[in-house]
Amino acid sequence: MSIQFDTGLGISISLRDGARALEESSAGPHSRQFSLSNGDLVSLVRDDTAATNLADIIAWTENMANFYVTEFGAVEEMQGSVTGAGKQGFAYSVAFRDAEDVPRRATLIGTLLGDGIFAGITLLTVNAGQPLDVALVQELVDGLEPTS
Repeated sequence: MSIQFDTGLGISISLRDGARALEESSAGPHSRQFSLSNGDLVSLVRDDTAATNLADIIAWTENMANFYVTEFGAVEEMQGSVTGAGKQGFAYSVAFRDAEDVPRRATLIGTLLGDGIFAGITLLTVNAGQPLDVALVQELVDGLEPTS
């Protein structure tokens, strides 16, 4: 089961049961954040000027991943294409230790929806040595829908 959230950004997102919207987003303007039931954090930003094609999507994910490389010494885990009905996307996952020395994984997912809508997602998880939840990444892309 999943819960659909209207983000107020002209995009809705369906997340696993138990997810909740955070009151305030620390991800910047035109963003919303959600907490999943296991404590994972999903940040969603809309920036239609960020990407118009796959090359732009890849550049966005690499640029966002570079923040974690620069700030936390992150290392690449994997990257690859993520597609859905009427959606083109790319994901880039990095592993790092945060300021409190907690092992983390940031997965940056850029998705181009119909009508030139670009949605960027950051999935921030605790990295206890488990593989990336590729099914969750696909669910995030599949759960994005334009609302306006």
